[in-house]
Amino acid sequence: MLNTMTTYIDTSTGLINSHFIENSQNEGTLLYWQNVNGDHIQVREHGNLRWLLINNTLQSIIDVNNPRTLLFPHLQYLAAQWQTLPPPNNVLELGLGGGAIRNYLLKQHPQVNITSVEKNAGILACYSQFFASSSNENLLCDDAQVVLTTARDIDWVILDLFCQIDAPRFLFEHAFYEKIHAALNTTGKLFINFLSQHNSQLKQLQKLLFDVFGYTVYPQKISGYVNHIVVISKQHPKQIS
Repeated sequence: MLNTMTTYIDTSTGLINSHFIENSQNEGTLLYWQNVNGDHIQVREHGNLRWLLINNTLQSIIDVNNPRTLLFPHLQYLAAQWQTLPPPNNVLELGLGGGAIRNYLLKQHPQVNITSVEKNAGILACYSQFFASSSNENLLCDDAQVVLTTARDIDWVILDLFCQIDAPRFLFEHAFYEKIHAALNTTGKLFINFLSQHNSQLKQLQKLLFDVFGYTVYPQKISGYVNHIVVISKQHPKQIS
């Protein structure tokens, strides 16, 4: 039997390799397939690895035996930021996918109250059946913008909304970030996994965040990927003693 870790994982980095990413729709064993409102959702598995695909695009992968293992470089980058911060009490995750972030935070910080919002009911069902490592509480099938209208006193908002073609339109709307700003407590932070092929989109995002938060942030490009990570605090860093 093939060894999962040597077949799919680059042992020097602990990350999934590019060959697997390109061929993940054909690898492993198919556990689940469904057409949900035009989206083809698959769950596949090999050894201790299980992954979610939407329209044959790899969305999320987890090590079912170790939720602390993050196999995408942008998630490892985010985890490195989180490890420098005090443990959060309340986290609002916008976009669930296969739940790698949720599983990691629940394992790393058992006391955390994390609410995960996912608009696609089929993805929520897949998470509950195939990916959940512990609690299924606070899983909301709802629109992120609706949930933000009443969310308050949040330590971390994690924005990781998947769109196969391009970023959702509301990610470029001032009102969306105003809602996030209102939801955060005074020391709260926003983490964005922003998928962008165009520099103009990054500049637009920077301007929106400057208008709402009052200072400039610089997205961190994840080498070899279209992911850019943004970390921004409600309280301006110069005001933090």
